[in-house]
Amino acid sequence: MPLRVPTEDDFAELGEDLFLDLTDEELEFFVEMAERKMGSYETVMSYDPKPRLGGDENRTRNAGRRVTSEEDPHNAWVTQCFVGGDDGGDLEGWEIGIKDNVSVAGVEMTCGSSVVEGYVPNRDATVTTRLLEAGADIVGKTNMDDMAMTSTGHSAFGPVLNPHDDDYLAGGSSGGSAVAVARNQVDVAIGSDQGGSVRVPAAFCGIVGHKPTYGLVPYTGCIGIEHAIDHPGPMGPDVESVARTLTTIAGSNERDLRNHSTVPVEQYAEKLDGDVSDLSIGVLEEGFDREGANEKILDATRDAIDQLEAEGATVEEVSIPMHLDAKDIHDVCTSEGLLDAISGEGLGHGWKAWYNRSWIESFGKYRRAQSDDFPPRLKLLLLMGSYTNTEYHSRYYARAMNLVVDLTERYDAALEEYDLLAMPTAVTKPPEHQPERDQHQRLREDDIVHNATPFNRTGHPGVSVPAGEVDGLPVGLMLVSSRFDDATALNAAYALEQA
Repeated sequence: MPLRVPTEDDFAELGEDLFLDLTDEELEFFVEMAERKMGSYETVMSYDPKPRLGGDENRTRNAGRRVTSEEDPHNAWVTQCFVGGDDGGDLEGWEIGIKDNVSVAGVEMTCGSSVVEGYVPNRDATVTTRLLEAGADIVGKTNMDDMAMTSTGHSAFGPVLNPHDDDYLAGGSSGGSAVAVARNQVDVAIGSDQGGSVRVPAAFCGIVGHKPTYGLVPYTGCIGIEHAIDHPGPMGPDVESVARTLTTIAGSNERDLRNHSTVPVEQYAEKLDGDVSDLSIGVLEEGFDREGANEKILDATRDAIDQLEAEGATVEEVSIPMHLDAKDIHDVCTSEGLLDAISGEGLGHGWKAWYNRSWIESFGKYRRAQSDDFPPRLKLLLLMGSYTNTEYHSRYYARAMNLVVDLTERYDAALEEYDLLAMPTAVTKPPEHQPERDQHQRLREDDIVHNATPFNRTGHPGVSVPAGEVDGLPVGLMLVSSRFDDATALNAAYALEQA
């Protein structure tokens, strides 16, 4: 739509929001200058930048359809569709589920939310393109927590039920992807991890989930919470599937997002030899020291670590007291970070990548019309972020972001001494499915990601691998390695899997 020259009333109203006390003379002057600036905007609109995302390739595509509850009793799917991959490639013939905040051109993307329901991307996310170029077929969009705002498994389209026991939830926010893998409906699924959203549902559903090193896999074409913590990641039935998928989607380049760059990418599956005889593991004491932790889960994860020791790894206790405060640091950062992303029409500003205009324009309309339908946690974060920004001038955000640097250095120091840090992915069983509880009651008790969240802030890779069961429900062991040393974490997970 053409850009309208602002009026003095427009600038007066905007000036109040910006704490500017503008005189009549200033308003007249700024409107005159704004009119001169119109030419700059017309120049920008005269260009048609080359799209850097996929979606125009000559592939078999259909928009698919919503999945019924009779077909999908665990509510793992939002849409079943089909996009055919290229001939050849390492993943030829694989069927892939894509979390419903990752763009697939021509297929509705809901982000698990009624607010953006009906939005259809016109481009593939970078990870989507890379999977298709590797020969994989995309067979559907998986269900997720509403706007990725919780970690329990609650979507605007109903709860995602645990595949091992319908009385429990799958966890989130990538719960649908975890269930689709656990029920053998796909070979691999793509999730996204903003605070444990790949690793926690992987642990609860008994599969493997990997949060890559920050920056190893491009987030372009995905919708997240804030750029500092958003990670796409593979979820699969075993470590080898996850490793092969990671090699396919890894490699980032903001200038040409179709090609891999100098970000260090390995053939991760080829690194899986299961030999941990030279491996040193630091068992993070604070990862077990949580109020309300289930002792059986702690015992199961320690048993899994003992198995790695039996395979030849050196195992010692290590303490990082700041780990206990990492979730609080993360929460303070996230409030104002999310505020910036939402006010930036769902993407924010200032990151060097391809901006999805279709999403920006659509989300801007959706949020102005339907913000009341956002989930309670998103509303709370927006309110807290706005309050601390307005009343305290981002002092708490700045302090918390500086603490992230300190926290990162503490993990780095431990990882100079040990190859891996080990701890439970989650110290409790999956949340119970209690339909009578409303969203506000659930928000009071959504507190299961303490171990997973810190590494979204620091960017260290982490894999959750099955480590037994407690009361018939899976338990996950999380292994964390140095940044861009994803191969070491995956190989240790493979050794445990083989043992």
